Amino acid sequence: MTKLNRWKFIIPIGCVIVLLVLGVFLNKPLFLKALIAKYKSTDNFITLAEDSRIRYEKSAKGNALSLKEILSASQRKVEVTLNAHFAKPIETYVCASQDSFNDYVFLSKNVRGAVYWGKLFLSPGAFDRGEESLAELTTHELTHYLFNTHLGEKTHIENIPMWFREGIAVFVADGGPDYTKEKDVSELMSSAEKEAYLSGRVDFWFASKNPADAVTRNGVANWLIYRIGASFVHYMHDTQPEKFEKLMQLLLSGTEFPQALEVSYGKNIEILRKEFSQYLRRVNERTIPQ
Repeated sequence: MTKLNRWKFIIPIGCVIVLLVLGVFLNKPLFLKALIAKYKSTDNFITLAEDSRIRYEKSAKGNALSLKEILSASQRKVEVTLNAHFAKPIETYVCASQDSFNDYVFLSKNVRGAVYWGKLFLSPGAFDRGEESLAELTTHELTHYLFNTHLGEKTHIENIPMWFREGIAVFVADGGPDYTKEKDVSELMSSAEKEAYLSGRVDFWFASKNPADAVTRNGVANWLIYRIGASFVHYMHDTQPEKFEKLMQLLLSGTEFPQALEVSYGKNIEILRKEFSQYLRRVNERTIPQ
């Protein structure tokens, strides 16, 4: 093959490769968005003088001050409920706009808060629903943050299934054991939650590793699934609190979820889920009018 012919062959292939690479960058698939978010600088955030755990973009100081009012209480709530301390200092970043937030948190355009690459980001939407809602959201995200400080983000995601990561975060934000004190878990579940679980419609979530399964098509948290995950976590705690505490110790020490469950409960997740289903069916039968 002559030199000229080789170039005639190479140039079209090179053009195809360039177009493919360009297409990837223009469409920004998940892995590319994750990469961009990881390396995006936070140098433009200002450290709040009153609380060095909080950083904010210039026009978001008011929201940063609102966060200061509830951050310590949220941190205590996480530490007391999980009987563990944060292994690294907390870093929170208060974004001035949803677009700015989305540059750091790439999964969904309408999410209000998320932990990503060792930082907790809050969008303006986190502050729109009052102090109680802000405290609940912050406590939820700090639960993820605590796990990340012990395990690192990669190990946290690989060792612990998504349903438990989100379920335990809602469990803590609810108030932990106090949420079901002197009540059965089933009393605090809606009919829709019970029906969705017993029908098998949400079974996929207990095996899913896809973060997109945690949000709806509208880009907001799928709270039906979150609540079901949390109810199961409450059930696991309330039926055997000592074993639940052992499970938490093992998970925070780096033991993978299936092994931690076998050691602490002596059962796998399939058996525990069957027991939860049987429990819900028994309660439903008792409450159906004869």
